[in-house]
Amino acid sequence: MAMKTLQKFGPVRSGAVVGVVLAGGEGRRMGPGVLKPLRVLDGRPMVAHVVERLRPQVMDLVIVANDPAPEFRALGVPVIADPADIQEAAQREGRRLGPLAGILAGMDWARRHHPHSGWILTAPADVPFLPLDLTVRLCGLMHVPEPDVLMVRHGKRREHTLAIWSVKLAADLRRAILEEGMRRVETFAQRYVFEELVWPGNAAPFLNVNTPVELSEAMRRLERVR
Repeated sequence: MAMKTLQKFGPVRSGAVVGVVLAGGEGRRMGPGVLKPLRVLDGRPMVAHVVERLRPQVMDLVIVANDPAPEFRALGVPVIADPADIQEAAQREGRRLGPLAGILAGMDWARRHHPHSGWILTAPADVPFLPLDLTVRLCGLMHVPEPDVLMVRHGKRREHTLAIWSVKLAADLRRAILEEGMRRVETFAQRYVFEELVWPGNAAPFLNVNTPVELSEAMRRLERVR
């Protein structure tokens, strides 16, 4: 019943949290063609659904995307790339450095533009059914002492890139990426005060659209709720 009410009356905003949509992945499982976040879902890029659901829940929102496609700019949200030093490291390795690079980009941006906000909420660009009460539930679990990282879990699955992060970790994260070769989100997160929000419902809001089959499933779901 609570979820139906939220769907009717709109998203819930809580706290001074900056939202960061991670749209820099390569999306190889989606196959050749346009970038995965820009695949059309119900007449709009998939990332537009994520932006629409997350933007009202946070104080500001930024998209991390290393490809300067104009479709990202059309969403009316700041679009940034990975930090320059991270991009240089990626060029030396001949590959992108994964979601930790996007998380760092979000931290750096939040610290510059919202220095009094101590937290970012990251979300991948391929989760178009994000809960409208995501932020308020996460912030409701913040307590004293506050965790450095708070991730969402549903069932047995932990969503590594759907999390609240303290921006105080930025220097450590940069050092871990550049000096230690750190690439695994969970490995980095568990160095610090780490907690989980066990989602009080099924996994439907967290459908990751990684393949053409999952994109078709998302389209069918939208058609059912019309």
